Amino acid sequence: MKTPAKILVFRQSSLGDVILTLPVIKELSLNFPEADIDFLTKKKYSSIVEFNPAIRNAITFGDNAEFGEILKRIRRVKYDLIIDLQKNFRSLALSLVSPRSRKIGYKKRRLAREMIVRKPSINLSVDHTVNAYFHTLRRLGIKSEPSPPEIALSADAKEFAEKYISDSFPHSPSTIIALCPGAKHYEKKWPHEKFREVAGILLEDETNALVIISSAADTLPENLGLSHSRIAVARDIEILHVAALLSHCRVALTNDSGLMHLANAVGTRVAAIFGPTSPRLGFSPSLPGSVIISNNVFCSPCSLHGERPCQQQRKYCFENIEIRQVADIVLKML
Repeated sequence: MKTPAKILVFRQSSLGDVILTLPVIKELSLNFPEADIDFLTKKKYSSIVEFNPAIRNAITFGDNAEFGEILKRIRRVKYDLIIDLQKNFRSLALSLVSPRSRKIGYKKRRLAREMIVRKPSINLSVDHTVNAYFHTLRRLGIKSEPSPPEIALSADAKEFAEKYISDSFPHSPSTIIALCPGAKHYEKKWPHEKFREVAGILLEDETNALVIISSAADTLPENLGLSHSRIAVARDIEILHVAALLSHCRVALTNDSGLMHLANAVGTRVAAIFGPTSPRLGFSPSLPGSVIISNNVFCSPCSLHGERPCQQQRKYCFENIEIRQVADIVLKML
């Protein structure tokens, strides 16, 4: 094909998946520096891409009606190339309104991932999602390997984080650790009581301070039930502000969640707890130096995204992940 002048990349959700597309954007801008690159996503994730210097426009929508209006706009723009990293019914609609555009999409590996979930004992894993997205570029003759995702922070987000840190910790601790006890699905949450006990161990070192990051949807105490001069609480903060806060942290302790990917994308290593999900499904931390904490029990993974209720008598996947074990991993990473 001729060198594309207008490129549209589509990934509507969710937080971690949108973050993991960023190496694709970077590589497109390197290989087609004169091209206009637009990114289509849901409004709630727009800040992940809107400050990226490689992206001309972040095109966003909230519902089907707004998506319909966007389709009219896309029909008028006439993109040379559409890269579909979502593969759903909206992807089909994009194809219908852009019949002359070249379209490439990534392989979702549905069958392999379903086999892993249905038979956890099977010796099978899929490639990391970053690599799966990046593989679509092979069809454009791009053969380089992806680097970890990198989020571009706005000046406002950087200023917010710097003020938040200075206001919360006037004595300037040498080490800030993020605790992220939430997740989109309840089953993926290592009990917040255990996060609280890990926090207590980390605070034994007077040079450590903690930022507890969560949202109201996580339905847990915003401060994990702790009151301490070296604990700050970040609750229901805009995504890019959270990213900027994470960039000030040496390590983040997370569940398998969007914040795991967000921390990695600002250069912060994570200790990530996996229970009902598994790194074998392609969603492990992408930043070197990060650590996966998992029991690898017989019944895990039991779902792709942790959305299914546990069917066992006890939650074996979390049962033997010990508080001291987790705390020691974080301290060693420091």
